[in-house]
Amino acid sequence: MEITINFSYVNWIAVLVATIATFLLGGIWYSPALFGKPWAAANGIDLSGVRQRNIALMFFLAFLLHWLSASLLAAILGPNATISYALNVGALVGAFFVMTSIGVNYIFENRGVKLWLINGGYHIVSFMLMAALIARLT
Repeated sequence: MEITINFSYVNWIAVLVATIATFLLGGIWYSPALFGKPWAAANGIDLSGVRQRNIALMFFLAFLLHWLSASLLAAILGPNATISYALNVGALVGAFFVMTSIGVNYIFENRGVKLWLINGGYHIVSFMLMAALIARLT
């Protein structure tokens, strides 16, 4: 069996918009207004120490990884995906690829369920957002 992913019909503007939207969603999701404080506590992170890290590099790499995810998602969805179909694919990818994968890591890293739900929930919502935007703009 051959797996073929066709990037020829990918709308790269839609991919960029989806990437930016997901990047912004992460800023909101992990802000102190939503899950930032419990996320930091579950990770044992002192948020004041984050400023000592290379924030520009962290944001660049996060943006690049979101762009890669949105690119493949656009190729998988194809040019004729409805928003309903896209939302379903996004939810399934977020829940059954990403959330289960990080769940395996969390088991062996002895991380808590709260952190898994915060991070996994973000990925479900972010893949749904990316997929809906790609479907709408393609």
